[in-house]
Amino acid sequence: MRRPRVCMLLATDIIGGPGNLLVQFLRCGGLERCEPLVVGYDYGTPGETEFSRAVRATGARMVTLRQRWMLDPALVPQALRVVRHERCEVLESHGYKSHAVCACLHLVTGLPWVAFVHGWTAENMKIRAYRALEHAVLPLATRVVAVSEALGRSLLPLARRRMRVIPNAVDAMGTGGGDASRDVRVEYGISPDAVVVGVVGRLSPEKGQVHLLRALAVARKRDSRLHALLLGDGQDGPMLKDEAARLGLDGAVTFTGHVSGTGDFYRAMDIVAMPSLCEGMPVAALEGMLHGLPLVASNVGGVPEVVVDGETGILVPAADEGRLAQGLLELARDPVARSRMGDAGSSRVARHFGPERRGEEIVGMYLELLGNSEQGDSGHAQLG
Repeated sequence: MRRPRVCMLLATDIIGGPGNLLVQFLRCGGLERCEPLVVGYDYGTPGETEFSRAVRATGARMVTLRQRWMLDPALVPQALRVVRHERCEVLESHGYKSHAVCACLHLVTGLPWVAFVHGWTAENMKIRAYRALEHAVLPLATRVVAVSEALGRSLLPLARRRMRVIPNAVDAMGTGGGDASRDVRVEYGISPDAVVVGVVGRLSPEKGQVHLLRALAVARKRDSRLHALLLGDGQDGPMLKDEAARLGLDGAVTFTGHVSGTGDFYRAMDIVAMPSLCEGMPVAALEGMLHGLPLVASNVGGVPEVVVDGETGILVPAADEGRLAQGLLELARDPVARSRMGDAGSSRVARHFGPERRGEEIVGMYLELLGNSEQGDSGHAQLG
């Protein structure tokens, strides 16, 4: 089978959602099905990053573009030199910056361009401006990949005409194999009798952790065993810690900060909570289900495409702290339901959200685009 040469651009230092999915693709058959070159960005930080280490660990090659500021126009000629030197056949982008670079490359080279859309945040004016930029350039892409049907419906009409939905996937290695002898509860001083509610994701307004804390305060009046374990860091960290103290949750909430592997932490949880105000296709929900955990999640975005209400978890309205508290209490008091939903979630992930299926669909799309371009006047044939 032909192995297309794909240039994959992503700006990240850590293994977040998009970075994790790209590494997962490389690790779960991507290197065998195509010839990838991962392109990152040098922010002036010396040495390897968590993301670059993970990419190189798969055996994939990676290069970095040097930038002086966030949207440095010098990124485009650098990227063009890479694409020409490596004789790349397909451009792939993740995030507004890479979309902007690939839009320029696509116009100059004529190469097919696949733009992956993972979702957006809107916590400040700068982020909203970046989102507007992303929406503006997406209609130029040859193919726009949305990670959920709900996210696809939020695209502008011109981008939707070029859209394909390829859901996120999850595998055990993506959460870090972990150490079977590690006891996170002991490490963080969490009671063995606690019902641990895990929340995984950056501490940011759209993730809704503040609503989880307020729901927890309500729920603990009826079941004091409930304990929240928040994984991640971000701009809302200080505010959330202040709110936990204001609510009298000292000793009932653990903030871990950023962690590079979540497998050990999922094993310490009884329930996964996802109080998000918006979501594309939540990888944390898939990870929780993979680990056999039930969810209490906001009924927003692509969440109901993952979590089946009453079967693999409980869906509640976003920002409804009363319903969120009720869902936590229902599962805290019913270990049989937790086990049943956890088993159903694990089976659902295995059936519908495996990385091999996702990888095959992505590479099939590359080959389809190359087949179409080769039937016409292919731009990439003139590179070199």
